[in-house]
Amino acid sequence: MWRMLPSGEGNPFLRETAGSMLATMAVRAPDREAIVAADRRVTYAELHHAAQRVASGLLALGVKKNDKVALWLPNRPEWLFVQYGCALIGAVVVALNTRYKAHELRYILRQSDTTTLFCADHSGPVDYLEILGEVLPTLREANPGELDVEDFPMLRRVIVDAEDPYPGCVRLRDLLEDGDAPEWTGARSTAAGAVQPEDPFTILYTSGTTSFPKGAVMSHLNCLPHGWWCGEVMRLTEADRVLHALPLSGTWGGVCIPLATFTHGAALILPETFEPGLALRLMETERVTVWNGVDSMAVPMLEHPDLARRDRSRLRTGGFAATGGGVQGLFEAVVQRLGLRLAFQPYGMTEVNAMALVHDLDEPPESLALPGVWPADGLEVRVVDPETGQDQPGEREGELWLRGRLVTRGYYEKPEETARAFSTDGWFKTGDLAMRDGKGRVIFRGRLREVLRISHFMVAPGEIEDYLQTHPKVLQAFVIGVPDARTNEAAVAYVIPRPGATVTEDELIAYCRGRIASFKVPRHVRVVADVPRTPSPHGDKVQKARLREMFLAES
Repeated sequence: MWRMLPSGEGNPFLRETAGSMLATMAVRAPDREAIVAADRRVTYAELHHAAQRVASGLLALGVKKNDKVALWLPNRPEWLFVQYGCALIGAVVVALNTRYKAHELRYILRQSDTTTLFCADHSGPVDYLEILGEVLPTLREANPGELDVEDFPMLRRVIVDAEDPYPGCVRLRDLLEDGDAPEWTGARSTAAGAVQPEDPFTILYTSGTTSFPKGAVMSHLNCLPHGWWCGEVMRLTEADRVLHALPLSGTWGGVCIPLATFTHGAALILPETFEPGLALRLMETERVTVWNGVDSMAVPMLEHPDLARRDRSRLRTGGFAATGGGVQGLFEAVVQRLGLRLAFQPYGMTEVNAMALVHDLDEPPESLALPGVWPADGLEVRVVDPETGQDQPGEREGELWLRGRLVTRGYYEKPEETARAFSTDGWFKTGDLAMRDGKGRVIFRGRLREVLRISHFMVAPGEIEDYLQTHPKVLQAFVIGVPDARTNEAAVAYVIPRPGATVTEDELIAYCRGRIASFKVPRHVRVVADVPRTPSPHGDKVQKARLREMFLAES
């Protein structure tokens, strides 16, 4: 029998804010490495000082408590400097995916009431200022810090992380220099004293595949105690070194893992972008012990020619999630070939934090591979009939409902959507399908709106997808439901074959017949090179609604 998950009792940050936590760690471990990025090594004292400079610089520009500050930066130390600088004075970070284009950027800047935008000039092939020019065509003519744009009535300033000045923008370097001015020390201390755990820490936008994203408002209380607890789950200590290539714009990448790392005095190894060869090299040279990642990272790492020659003997644990559709045997390969010996598959979402359902590391391997399975400290769980709201008996599947400290207060300036997302007694309706097994484990099964209703049976697409992916020629499978006069819905599978393999519709349907329930056998199979996907902070999500449209258009 494995040990119990760590208790939340004695959580040292239960009534703290992200800013006060960082101040504590700067005193406790001032010279310990907090961030390693390329040739830069930032100690806890330096991280705290940088956050203080940002906080003072923002105050000098007129930013105040509850102002929305958008971050559109790649994974750089500056992202964290600004995030914690905002936390010190009660400004609210609006996290922007670096893959956003003008369409998404325009919507979120306006909808979030952003007053201040931080961005890079470029990162790799991405020219942020060119995209921003589509959204703010008059930026170049504006006085830095004095924007006045009719379409963005709240936006006053753009701050650029760049070597050279850019017309209409404030340079981050100049803001940091202004933040060194001693006259702002008192104002910063006063502002910090007014920030409470219940105050908003960040707004995280959902990566919806069918509509514009919604901004989930997350408080310090939502995030900080949970971050510490997640570090306890992973058994982090000051000796740990956490390789972190998940985007800082997401709940897992920008909130959960940095907080877990910093609350335990560990080091965050932060490449600006994910590149499999670089990740393997950093595992060796930085003596990485913890890695959290997704399938779109694991697959190229496992296929990389450096896999065999890079020393990964210190790797111990980390969360691994399949976000873009599973690949048969991938979790086992992460454990056995990559060497992440105590890998586990957590469950989370923007509105309830990453790692909302987790594992104890002493569980057997087959349990660690399940998506779920135990609720985090401060979280209650129900599995209900989505039509009646009653708890499902036994091991029947139903909608996963969550309630507790980790759950968002709601969507920013979207009261109707917020009301629809919660039950009258405060349970958040995740829209996800789950089941509670005979051991009490809560196992994620898929998206509820993707569930097929075939001949009065509820069928999770993942069941059919998992079986199709056992075929030796199949790399990935994605199942949708389409209308059927006889059975209400019928299953249709879109299949991506393994490289060099050829597989047919008849072959795959025959593979299913007699091996899975007859009502689960796909009525049709489409063999494709790829499927439509939506960029997400934690890996691209498959647009199943688009697949359904594609099939209906050809019928």
